[in-house]
Amino acid sequence: MADSKRIEHHELIQFFKEALMAVGTPAHVAEVEAEIGAEVDLCGVHSHGVRLLPVMVENIRTGLTNPDPKVEVLSEQPASVLAETDRGIGRYVSAVGMDMAIERAKSYGIGAATIRGVAHWGRGYSYAARAARAGMIGLAYTNAIINFPAWGTSAPSLGNNPMAIGIPVGAGEEPVVLDIAMTQIAIGRVREAAETGQRVPIGWGLDAAGKPTTDPEAIVESQRFLPMGEYKGSGLAFMIELLTAGLAGGMLCYELGTEGRPTDTSGGSSKLFIAIRPHGDWLNERTASLKSYLKSAPPAEEQGEAQWPGEGSYRHRTEYLAEGIPIPLKLAEEMEELAQELSVALNWMDCR
Repeated sequence: MADSKRIEHHELIQFFKEALMAVGTPAHVAEVEAEIGAEVDLCGVHSHGVRLLPVMVENIRTGLTNPDPKVEVLSEQPASVLAETDRGIGRYVSAVGMDMAIERAKSYGIGAATIRGVAHWGRGYSYAARAARAGMIGLAYTNAIINFPAWGTSAPSLGNNPMAIGIPVGAGEEPVVLDIAMTQIAIGRVREAAETGQRVPIGWGLDAAGKPTTDPEAIVESQRFLPMGEYKGSGLAFMIELLTAGLAGGMLCYELGTEGRPTDTSGGSSKLFIAIRPHGDWLNERTASLKSYLKSAPPAEEQGEAQWPGEGSYRHRTEYLAEGIPIPLKLAEEMEELAQELSVALNWMDCR
């Protein structure tokens, strides 16, 4: 019995776009959201792609997220800009932010854009890769609502505050992209495991009693996701909080979602985008050389094959473009319900 349904990449983009337009998102915004969102599933990361669409639709309907955001520049210097948006839909605003940084890097060698008041951006990979595909080094950071205990605390006290770094490789080559949250594993992965009835490895989080557990539901309920590298992940989360909300004058993690304020997912987070134009033309060769060197290193059998950052996404993209994107059955059912509710088309591949 199949455990997934497959959909072609272009059909997923179309479904994404039509669903957002059905609740009032302008076509030019919905197109950007759809392209970025569908690429996440194309890369095999189902926790941050179309899975977020029903919540986005609901947030737009209830007025929590603005589907037609304006990005207002508050302060500007030659290579940097501070801007804000009013609960702006996240992927579109984040693409605008990285594009602001890229344009400044073209002129000044480096560009930075800080934006406050942004909804969930999906996956940081998307924006670091956006810069890398433009020939730039790209860095992207966001803050998040408190969702894990800082090292040395017993209650949720920091956000997992993801970051992404993208390095260009050259024309026609997939960029090298590191995308990590400061928790041991992305929170969306734990929620995905809970929804599908899977167990998770020891070390991902604690239950309400503070004990290590393999039960993802217990971790979600306790909100005690563990930081990566113990105090190191905790320290990075703290610093990224200041690089985003601190720099932008936005809401800190403990302010998000309180006293009627928006959460990070609905439109309260702050984000920093940086683009760096490489000096000379040697970065592509250096990157390719390091990738080759890594692949030639003796493997550690217990850990599997060494992969350069973003290689897993690249492999999924290649496979799924040819064979269709597999959508887990529970998520497929949610998509079908949403399609029926919004009266939009959802065209699965014929898998008979």
